Amino acid sequence: MKNPLKISTLFLFSIFLLSSCSKDDNNDATMKVVLKMNTTSTSTARMTNNSLVFNTGAVTIREIVFDGEKTSGGSVSITHEQISTINLATGVASPDVEIIIPIGEYNSVNLGIEIQDENDTPTVIAEGIYTDNDGIETPLKFEFNSGEVFEAEAPSHTFGADSYAIAEIDFSPAVWFSTITGTMLDNTDRVDGVILVNESTNSNIFDIVADKLDNATQATFN
Repeated sequence: MKNPLKISTLFLFSIFLLSSCSKDDNNDATMKVVLKMNTTSTSTARMTNNSLVFNTGAVTIREIVFDGEKTSGGSVSITHEQISTINLATGVASPDVEIIIPIGEYNSVNLGIEIQDENDTPTVIAEGIYTDNDGIETPLKFEFNSGEVFEAEAPSHTFGADSYAIAEIDFSPAVWFSTITGTMLDNTDRVDGVILVNESTNSNIFDIVADKLDNATQATFN
């Protein structure tokens, strides 16, 4: 499954693309990719007295594709293959992800980030706390493994010395779980005291959440 994702708010994962002109004769710019989650905000599922708050996660990427039309003429298309895991609570990528692109003014800028999906290891993880009607807190972990492509685009952008661009992805677990009721979570199977939601455990909830993720993730590039 490799389709571009489009969505909305609540749990914000920002991809900061910091570009600065290098001092060699190639007039290239270095674009560093960082994914970061806003852990100061909380997100609550639509429940009566129950709540579901996400606060951490990680994503493993495998490929970044940059495309743009230079206003001076010609197009630029760069494919950067690199497996890197980003801690979404800290924004730290391991290893760092950097792309070298020619500086200049661009039209029709597009950035695609493909998620790793070559084995059974989850490549998108979101973790939080579910609180039931009695105030009992239970850890919840959502695991997803699919080669989705997150896309961000802008009509124009200039890459040059001391310039920067920001692409934002509204990576929103609270939206994904928005139709999951407290009753459904109360009746989940627990693994070592954790509500684990993946393809094989609590798969009824996983199917609903995965569909939301597939259809409700939005990216913008400024």
